[in-house]
Amino acid sequence: MAQVLVCGAINWDTTCFVSHLPAPGEEVTCSSVSEVSGGTGAYGAVAAARLLGPGRVSLLAALGQDSIARRQLDLLRTEGVSSDAVVRLKGQSSGHAYILVDSTGQNTIASNLGANAALDVRHASYARLSSLLEDCTCVVLTDPPLAVAAAVVEAASARRISILWDPGVLVSHGWDVLASLAAHADSLVLNEAEAEQLYGTSAPGEIAKRVSPTTIPSCLLLKQGGRGSVLLEIRGGTSLHIPSLPLARLGLEVVSAVGCGDAFLGAYAAYLALGSERRHALLMASAAGGLNATRPETRGGPDRKSLEDTLHRAARLGFTLPRSEGSVG
Repeated sequence: MAQVLVCGAINWDTTCFVSHLPAPGEEVTCSSVSEVSGGTGAYGAVAAARLLGPGRVSLLAALGQDSIARRQLDLLRTEGVSSDAVVRLKGQSSGHAYILVDSTGQNTIASNLGANAALDVRHASYARLSSLLEDCTCVVLTDPPLAVAAAVVEAASARRISILWDPGVLVSHGWDVLASLAAHADSLVLNEAEAEQLYGTSAPGEIAKRVSPTTIPSCLLLKQGGRGSVLLEIRGGTSLHIPSLPLARLGLEVVSAVGCGDAFLGAYAAYLALGSERRHALLMASAAGGLNATRPETRGGPDRKSLEDTLHRAARLGFTLPRSEGSVG
């Protein structure tokens, strides 16, 4: 049975590579276009499966009843992700994301959620969750509908399973709505824009001042793109900077930042499932996200050997965790 359960979106990605992102009303031309499978939930599951191996990761998600759905399921099985809990919904189209990527790897995304938005608690029934969580050691939530997220959090919490939650578009509900669920998470994972939306700031020290230790998860993880990430342990009053992979010094170049956060989250979950201490898992996650940025495809995460080989090379260049922690106050 699977060690990691991922719940979130599964999309088909149409990615257009452009010289620069257009201003309002501006038309730009594409140097190339790719059509690949994506979605935060599906890619997080694939990223974890590439590190853990076949049958070790399950995905709870929704597709329509269309040709894209059949392709998506075939690709998941090829990657070793269990798709038994991927439901196909009548009257719904499968999700589709339209992505522009500029020459520096930055991107903008517009998504047609389709079946992703129609996933509900009936599909995450008690019996289904009980089976999915039977041998699970880590649950990853990306951006399922809020009611589904709540059902998964409740079931996983009852079994004392670690929960990693990247709420994505759900931050639009605001912290007052998300706080009660986030309190059950082992790690709440946010990028800087999401932190700004929830707390009015993305500065780690300011966030620490604005949240209560009783309503915050064990860890708050702030993704900072090319600057790495920051691990806040509010209850312990400490912070730790997780460095970004030194791509240039490794002879690598950024191609696209699309999917890097999902590669990061999938690798974090995989190494926790392998028994790694949290900070080592986060260093591996940072390396996985960095390698993803060097590849044009959304699902550009590495397998375990290539990731660990890269880590050994990068360690000789100083890619390690800081020796000491800082204060979040």
